[in-house]
Amino acid sequence: MLVFLVSILAALILITGGDRTAKSLITLGFNALILLFTIFAVNSGFNPLASTLISCIIISLVTLFYQNEVNIKTKLTFYSVLMVIAVLFLIIFSIVSRSNIQGFPLDQLSIQDSNGYSRNISRNMMFIQISVILMVFIGAIIDTGLAVTSALYEVHQNNPDLSKEKLFQSGIGIGKDILSSTVNTLFFIYIAEYLTLFIQFINDYTFLEMINSKQFCQEFIAIALSGIGCILIIPVASVLAAWFYKDQPPLLD
Repeated sequence: MLVFLVSILAALILITGGDRTAKSLITLGFNALILLFTIFAVNSGFNPLASTLISCIIISLVTLFYQNEVNIKTKLTFYSVLMVIAVLFLIIFSIVSRSNIQGFPLDQLSIQDSNGYSRNISRNMMFIQISVILMVFIGAIIDTGLAVTSALYEVHQNNPDLSKEKLFQSGIGIGKDILSSTVNTLFFIYIAEYLTLFIQFINDYTFLEMINSKQFCQEFIAIALSGIGCILIIPVASVLAAWFYKDQPPLLD
């Protein structure tokens, strides 16, 4: 069934989009391999944070420069992504280290020694939790950043006399429109994925017990930080785009 669904998806993508969407499929497959190699690297003893950061950079390079080609828009998006990752990494490290959300939640009853699983995987679980959160938001911030830089490029081409301040304001305005749909998407993904968990919480737990459970906090913090990343990349991408588009015209070629 899984192969059948994947085949239908690939066929529809190729029929509707042609060569451009074929690149998207190749990029998706390559990024999946990168994720797989990251898992094997961490399992082999490599530092989870270093492995994940390298993977995020490679995913950004492939998604931007292979799928969307090398140009000023993708370059500025890549720089924006690196800046946001650097800032969010510090925030994520601080939050995860203080909230103690790493490890397996108690509600995951299937992961028990009595069921043949081991909860001790001999890896730094805090580092792994940080890695999970980094992987959650990387795709969202790439899409948001590229949408802002691409839209501002068109604004600059059609209105070359706009000042840097006006370009920046245009970028923020564009970002607001993008952000509403992005945040809604992240929110409903979380709600849909954990609908049964919410039903269990409603039936068996109080509200305070629910918001203090590890399973709820793990996913809520990951989604919240993803939203923060999408918000942060809008002004960062807008500043870079306004600066380069206005003051560095040779780079537009």
